[in-house]
Amino acid sequence: MKTLKAKINLLFLTLIGCSVLITGVFVALLLRDSYIDSLTTRLSKEGEMIARTIDWKQVNEDPTYLSKKTKIYDDTLDVRVAFVDANGRLMSDSSQTLNAHENQKKYPEIARALESKRVISFTQRRGNYIHAAFPLIHDGQVQGAFRLSLDLKEVNNTLVRVWYSLVGGLVVAFILAAFASSRIASSVAKPLEDITQIAVDITKKRFYRRVRDEGNDEVARLGQAINRMAYHLQKQMNTIRLSERRLVSVMESLESGLVMIDPSGKIVFANQSFKQMFGIQDHDLKKITYQEVTRPYDLRSLVELCKKKEQKIKKEIQIQHPTKRIYEVHLSPILEKEGISVVIALYDITAIRGLEQMRRDFVANVSHELKTPITSIRGFAETLLDGELEDVDTSREFLEIIYEESLRLQRLVADLLDLSRIESKKMDLTIEEIPVDDLIHSIVKTMEDQWKAKDQTVTITIESPFLVRVDVDSFRQILLNLLANAIAYTPEGGKIEVSASKKGENWLLLVKDTGIGIPLRDQARIFERFYRVDKDRSRASGGTGLGLAIVKHLVDIYKGKIEVQSEVGKGSAFYLTIPIHLKPDN
Repeated sequence: MKTLKAKINLLFLTLIGCSVLITGVFVALLLRDSYIDSLTTRLSKEGEMIARTIDWKQVNEDPTYLSKKTKIYDDTLDVRVAFVDANGRLMSDSSQTLNAHENQKKYPEIARALESKRVISFTQRRGNYIHAAFPLIHDGQVQGAFRLSLDLKEVNNTLVRVWYSLVGGLVVAFILAAFASSRIASSVAKPLEDITQIAVDITKKRFYRRVRDEGNDEVARLGQAINRMAYHLQKQMNTIRLSERRLVSVMESLESGLVMIDPSGKIVFANQSFKQMFGIQDHDLKKITYQEVTRPYDLRSLVELCKKKEQKIKKEIQIQHPTKRIYEVHLSPILEKEGISVVIALYDITAIRGLEQMRRDFVANVSHELKTPITSIRGFAETLLDGELEDVDTSREFLEIIYEESLRLQRLVADLLDLSRIESKKMDLTIEEIPVDDLIHSIVKTMEDQWKAKDQTVTITIESPFLVRVDVDSFRQILLNLLANAIAYTPEGGKIEVSASKKGENWLLLVKDTGIGIPLRDQARIFERFYRVDKDRSRASGGTGLGLAIVKHLVDIYKGKIEVQSEVGKGSAFYLTIPIHLKPDN
């Protein structure tokens, strides 16, 4: 492909070459004709001079007169000279080449000169000679004629030298013109080449490239337009990149899984949540299609159904690996020229479904817990109304049972209210510094009647007294619930240990008993509401099933943690770790 510079150079050289050639030919022909005309004029003047200087009397008197004159004229004028009489007979010839017996009237110029009545030049170009004939008039009569012949060989040699000079000059002119045209072509093509290269760079996203802004001609204005275009493109691309980065950041920060599949089935985008859900590595993402994503859940049927129906699809799925999770999947088709792309959004609704199940369990548990005392109260009340009031002992027994069940209902409602207040974080906590030994002794003292009634032993161990920052009422509720469980599930004559110690920025509380223990399978659920390891024993002890749930929520408010270690038949130990200086989440 020819470049613009080559095209301009070729055009200029063609035009200049043609112009130089035509000019050279024209000038050469003009010089030749002008030179020949000049020679012809010279012959005419020389001939007229000879015609006026020939003395015809001497011609008649001296037979050698014309020969002498012919010799003189030939040597002086460097031309061939020939004289003829009135009849055309050759009288003298300086070249000695004419046939003396041949009538010279056969030459047009001589014939015309013999017919002329006045001295005038009759020229004829024949062969490589210019012939000029003149009449010789004496006493008004044409006595003869003479002819001057100029050989053009020297003229041609002179013209050849002129041609060489002219050609040399034209070649030099052509070279200079070619150089000038090259410079002109470069001055025109170079800016265009720069503009073209910059335009190519812009297509390769090198928007920082600019054309040098020089001059005010059309090329300069084109460069200015390219610069403005590059500036606006760079600005738009920066805006697009910023928007793209923001969009990608938003999509990457979503906890929901998001993936886009192009019409060919390749995964073109997947956020971190989706990769974690399906165990896909970044380097594997570019190598797979959605057909290869079959674990932990096969999406092929959903994607193909979405493409087939060309409408949004919503479905709830369960993934069992690595843990059981529930996702709500939304598939949206995007119609494109190449086909149908699909955007998949996966929302983790495991917590929602868990809360819904927890709500159902809570309603069922509350209903069950309320049903038992209410049924007892109603049953004994109906019995009394049916006539047992007359039996004082029986009536008193039934009324005591009704009273106990009402107290149980009261405790259940109170625990529910406490748990609701703790979970809603509407508790008003009053943080104060208090010696840990005073705090624990006062709380244990309130439970003395209960553990003494079962002949149990409670031991309090504090390594060294120290101050703790707690809300006394909420901490009392924690320790009372733990002690109540220890007393309830420890047989008569058992031992209960309460100890406190300081460890770095935290302090540790231990409540340990020698009770029945908790099976390993139940230890992870004992902090759930209404969960009981031994349901019959728990109800018999008057428990509501909410104590440990309340303890767990209060410990969380204190930014602490609670752990349990237990072995069936040997007892249980509850370990609480609470910060000394940190303020609780109130």
